Amino acid sequence: MDDEGALRKHLSRRAFLAGAGGFVAGAAVGGHLLGAVGLAAPTAAEIPAWPWPYVPLDPEVVRRKAYDAYSRGGCMYGAAEAILSELREKVGHPFTAIPSEMFRYGEGGVVGWSTLCGALNGASAVVNLVSDEKGYKAVVNELVGWYTETPLPTPQSNAFSETQVQTVAGSPLCHASVTLWCQASGFGATSKERAERCAKLTGDTAARAVELLNRRAAGSFVPAYGTPAGVTGCMSCHGKEGMDNTRGQMNCVQCHEPHD
Repeated sequence: MDDEGALRKHLSRRAFLAGAGGFVAGAAVGGHLLGAVGLAAPTAAEIPAWPWPYVPLDPEVVRRKAYDAYSRGGCMYGAAEAILSELREKVGHPFTAIPSEMFRYGEGGVVGWSTLCGALNGASAVVNLVSDEKGYKAVVNELVGWYTETPLPTPQSNAFSETQVQTVAGSPLCHASVTLWCQASGFGATSKERAERCAKLTGDTAARAVELLNRRAAGSFVPAYGTPAGVTGCMSCHGKEGMDNTRGQMNCVQCHEPHD
């Protein structure tokens, strides 16, 4: 056995841990020594200021990726992962630093509570990441409005498997979206057919978010969604200029009886 091997053999556990404890300080000193001889010490990659850079993406690639990712982590994960994975490939850092697993909580309208649709939640999170305040508010508002008025799943995502019935949610809530589809299709909320429908809807929502981001990047984004007359009518009494006892843009009479 050579001298180095003998030394390793006779090191006590306490001595080893004490030596390991000094590693951090030694590494810091080592960094200064590297600088002294003209070598760059390793540093953590810098995280750029918000908003992060965006490049135009292919909506159809994103649609398919989101549809496929749904089965691995649900609707919020699927939408976010589809867009982020493309940005990781096209831009790289800093998008490579974001674990898509952080978006799993949004499945089923936030761990099954059926609140905000997870596909909207995940797509909107990425829109926010790559847009300034004015931009993300305009794009997310347009995305949510589109979701409430569009027959889903679209023909593009319906082509991924057997064609399913389309429904218009009238609301961004998972509860309304799923219930209306189940009533129209005859399938249960826990059925594999409903899961397949939500996978397609996840693809559609992620693709739409990318379409809107692409338009904004090209300077051609023009908001088209307008608050429905029924909502503005209700808010004229219940909104800020009236009783000021509610807020929002969702279709009121979908849950509340209309009244004079």
